[in-house]
Amino acid sequence: MIKDNESKGDRLLLKSMPGNITLAVSTQWHTFPDRFDWLTENGFAMAYTPNALQLELTKQHLEPYLKNGTSVRHHGYFPGFEIGNKDHLLAEKALALHQQSIDALLGLGDQVMTVHVGLIPDIALDHNRVIRNLGRLVEYGNERGVTICLENLRFGPTSNPETMLKWSEESGTSITLDVGHAVSCERVLQGELTVTQIIELFGRMIEEVHFYEYETDTHYAPQDMSVLGPIVDSLLETQCTWWTIELSSYEDILNTRNLIHNHLIESVAKIAA
Repeated sequence: MIKDNESKGDRLLLKSMPGNITLAVSTQWHTFPDRFDWLTENGFAMAYTPNALQLELTKQHLEPYLKNGTSVRHHGYFPGFEIGNKDHLLAEKALALHQQSIDALLGLGDQVMTVHVGLIPDIALDHNRVIRNLGRLVEYGNERGVTICLENLRFGPTSNPETMLKWSEESGTSITLDVGHAVSCERVLQGELTVTQIIELFGRMIEEVHFYEYETDTHYAPQDMSVLGPIVDSLLETQCTWWTIELSSYEDILNTRNLIHNHLIESVAKIAA
């Protein structure tokens, strides 16, 4: 549920939505504990990126916040550890790390982890190995009750929704839709596709959303809902209720929450009218 200084009427409108939206914010292991404290003090859930070299810190970082009622999901962001690497030995090493990260998150918050393929463009991929190793990761997660989601990127194979859909369907992953990546990918910028069409294509496979307006060298916050408004409306037609704001600035995070909140209130009011 969105936590803000909303009116009683706003809360009633939000309750009429198809499921409660959880607004989370991204945080990384190296921001512990200051950013963690700020997120929880401001009523956000948490999307946690662990230290690939010190996965044992995961429990230490998360347990105090989970005990205080903070909702947590997991972001397996491990640049250089490419499970689809054309080099078999390096791919196996990367897969092992992802499996170890699953073990590290067991029992800690929502058992959902987002993973990536193609984070480093210079690493050559074997597309068959991508599907095979994603499938192995899904199987490993399923055996432990963990859902694996593949995230779309701004560039490379996963910037193409057809490739995302094929890899997800053949491997069994769910999908994390990074809105900023989708807005900023070449095919959307060229007008060949819209983000709402991508959402329609992915449909019920969307398990999580990463929310900000666009990406170049960094993530940029929305100043209004002219770009993101139609995307939010499309997301409300899906079953996805976990939206992670991926911004660094506290001011940008709070402004983005207010924009989302106000848009949701307006959208629900239109539906109810």
